[in-house]
Amino acid sequence: MKQKTFTNTFKGIISEIESSRMESNPRDLKVKESLLTTLPIDSTLPFANFRNRKFNFSYFAGELAWYLKKDNNIDYISDYSGFWKNITNPGTNEINSNYGSLLFGEQLNWVVESLKSDKNSRQAIAFLNQPKFQFKGNKDFVCTMYLNFFIRNNKLHMKVQMRSNDIFYGLTFDAPFFAFVHQHVLLWIKDTYSDLELGTYYHSADNTHFYERHFELANRISSEDTSCNEEYSMKLTEPMFNVNPDGMELTSSGERFIKMLEDFDPKSEDSLFYLRLLSPFLGITRLATEENVAV
Repeated sequence: MKQKTFTNTFKGIISEIESSRMESNPRDLKVKESLLTTLPIDSTLPFANFRNRKFNFSYFAGELAWYLKKDNNIDYISDYSGFWKNITNPGTNEINSNYGSLLFGEQLNWVVESLKSDKNSRQAIAFLNQPKFQFKGNKDFVCTMYLNFFIRNNKLHMKVQMRSNDIFYGLTFDAPFFAFVHQHVLLWIKDTYSDLELGTYYHSADNTHFYERHFELANRISSEDTSCNEEYSMKLTEPMFNVNPDGMELTSSGERFIKMLEDFDPKSEDSLFYLRLLSPFLGITRLATEENVAV
């Protein structure tokens, strides 16, 4: 039986949004949207890759390193995308949505300790959006509300709850990042539950949408035959960072990854180059042939 990849799930959410026939105009920008959606995702298959829109491994690599650096300043990530400069906090060069800054430390340590102390815990939650972000003029109101982890039937499941999710600018990269987090939590608690398996990642959003600038792209993807698309799996074998009550610490793997990225100019290298760079760190494999794409 063929595994359901995130490519197919992504195509399905476009169909759901189109079928809802719901539109709005936030900030005078036309969007098509759907309310209260939940997507079951396999955290080992988190990449949406279409012929009409190839997954951008260059940006994913840069964003992941930026999160691992826990840096709210946009100077680093701006080499990979100009998007962030549009949502900086007033009078600063900083944003609020560096998910590493929000998650990597106390929040994920709480998750790990909660699960280790009680296999049936319903308290293993990490919060991202916080009351401090409710201020006038905030252009970067964090989209993700919380991550909830729970162990049932000897599987580690994760729910990501978002208030709002743009499928092209957000969900495309949110899915592999949160899958990365999901797999890390499993690695961290394996010493307590040695036979624990990776469960399902549930991605929920109160509002799932795409903007008018992507209407035509959505149409092209909807009509695309994805049966022959290149697909990639991701299976981590070692963590790139660890958490503790005082914060987080990069592993040697995490340090090497960040250092390696600094040796290359993202404007001079293509997505395939970054796919090969990422592969040994994230265990990325081409799904169709199971041929490892590592350098």
